[in-house]
Amino acid sequence: MTLKNKLRSSLIIALAMLTLLVSCGSKEPAQEARKPSVPDETIVEFDDKYRNFYEIFVRSFKDSNGDGYGDLNGITEKLDYLKPPSGAAANYSLGINGIWLMPICPSPSYHKYDVTDYCAIDPMYGTMEDFENLVQKCHDRKITLIIDMVVNHTSDKHEWFVKFCDVVKCRQNGETSQYDEKYGEYYTCYTEEELLEMGAIKITQPDSDYFHYSANGARFRPIPDTNSFYECSFSDDMPELNFDSELVWQELEKVFDFWLDKGVDGFRFDAVMWFYAYNTEKNTQVLKRINDYCLKKNPDFYGVGEAWTGSAIVKEYYNSGMNSFFNFNFANTSGYLATTIKSHNGAEFAQKVQKWNNTLKLISSKGSIDAPFISNHDMYRSSSYFSTLSQRKMCASLYLMLPGNPFIYYGEEIGLNGTAKDSSKKDATARMAMKWSEKEDGSSMIGLPWVDFSVNQDNVPGVEEQKADENSLFNHYRLVLKLKNQNPQIARGTVTACDFGDSEICAYTSIYDGTAVMVIHNLSIDEKEFDIAQLGYSDFTEFRGYVVSKAAEGEKETNGAPVLGASSEEETEAEKKDAVASLENGKLIIPGRTTVILRSTEHYNDVVINPDSIAASPEDEQVQAMNED
Repeated sequence: MTLKNKLRSSLIIALAMLTLLVSCGSKEPAQEARKPSVPDETIVEFDDKYRNFYEIFVRSFKDSNGDGYGDLNGITEKLDYLKPPSGAAANYSLGINGIWLMPICPSPSYHKYDVTDYCAIDPMYGTMEDFENLVQKCHDRKITLIIDMVVNHTSDKHEWFVKFCDVVKCRQNGETSQYDEKYGEYYTCYTEEELLEMGAIKITQPDSDYFHYSANGARFRPIPDTNSFYECSFSDDMPELNFDSELVWQELEKVFDFWLDKGVDGFRFDAVMWFYAYNTEKNTQVLKRINDYCLKKNPDFYGVGEAWTGSAIVKEYYNSGMNSFFNFNFANTSGYLATTIKSHNGAEFAQKVQKWNNTLKLISSKGSIDAPFISNHDMYRSSSYFSTLSQRKMCASLYLMLPGNPFIYYGEEIGLNGTAKDSSKKDATARMAMKWSEKEDGSSMIGLPWVDFSVNQDNVPGVEEQKADENSLFNHYRLVLKLKNQNPQIARGTVTACDFGDSEICAYTSIYDGTAVMVIHNLSIDEKEFDIAQLGYSDFTEFRGYVVSKAAEGEKETNGAPVLGASSEEETEAEKKDAVASLENGKLIIPGRTTVILRSTEHYNDVVINPDSIAASPEDEQVQAMNED
């Protein structure tokens, strides 16, 4: 069976036409694996919204002035680590072309998700001039820069909330506030009777006068010196803005204008399910209005939203027109990536990739872009639950090769740890300092006093040490991203799962602009051999490269190794010999824990997706709930 017939028979994808335009001049099958495994090729820069993003917690990344805190100038210093200017040598750069900065605005908290001034830089991080310089240096390297936009709530120290409280108090007392009456509608305001009519429940704290109301997933606290209540679903000191107010919209549009005028390429929108607590329809309307406004300001605007929920609801949010939403189904300790590494069920994983990718292709004619990741600032780092280096590498290959825009959490590429026995310390532990070398290990940066700094650094080689080790996790990330950047179809194409007759093989084709590539992951630790022609993929004769998820020296695991840090018994095949992948006369040899990219010599017309097949598929929900602590 040829690839054309396989695609036609797929339950998910139907091809409108598959035409062979070139009948001669095919390349001869590769006689041996290329050396190096990822060839040196010129990477074509695409002027679109597809990027390999890198998430940075500024405080913990790089301290440029010795004050003990990471800062914007520190990021500028390290841009060549992510990506040098175009044309410069990039042998040891990571291959990043997009950066997401966690909140940079003034805030009383260490995490800065409670903003006091939306149009300023927190002094801990530097000055506005520092930020403008960072933007320019990023653009010199063709790196897209997006910043966290936390607009569902502010800090209770924000001048808007201070004025709001005074206006509400004065209204109740029959007095005139010193502030404009307009501030009285900047935040939500309810009487106790209104909350009870909403079905609110009063929740008290034992042996304390403290209480709050809970209704429809939202949380409410008393406005000081009044008998009214404001919404504060995340924390008392994070009051929710009132999106029913046009005055609030006018303020936020000024904020969007300010940062877009500074050259920011887009925003990451925090907690989009909380503009109106768990009201998907209203939240989608909010995002559509924001997205439409920003696109008028900058047609190249890129937006990505945090909707920590399953795919059925995330699909609704994509109707806002926002480019991306984070793929929580695939992330975290119980997501599809981790469970696939544990189970080795690559064939099932390929089907999930096909289904979700095609679902997104149907949602928007302009093309929605998935945003896969393995961990972020609200989760344990993946190094804490993958028991071996080989597993960490294999997971990196899986998620970086997914269609869309992968997001790498800083330090993930060197295996920084991030876990805590006390779950209330989880977030802070996962946001500890980047380790640039054994000498510059981040210990001079002021950490968080309730967190043991060493938990992130012990037994983790720094960036410089990993650059010098060809078998390091850093060099694995670098090679995978290099191979991906050499094959733009991987990120941009329409996916069809391939059947290799082996559950441990995750394989899928990705067709973009007339070209098809095949991504093949061997999740087993054992070498496998396949006849590509007999499988029906005889046109995939161009061997593009491969990356081996080689184990560390002395590392042991079995094909059934658990994913959550347990020890194992047998050495991997990768330890015992130099693993090499090859394609010769249609015979593909793929070592254990290895990723191979092939490209077809045929030209393909556009793929047409059958919407009925997707609608009939049951929803898979593997999302691990957010720890509100």
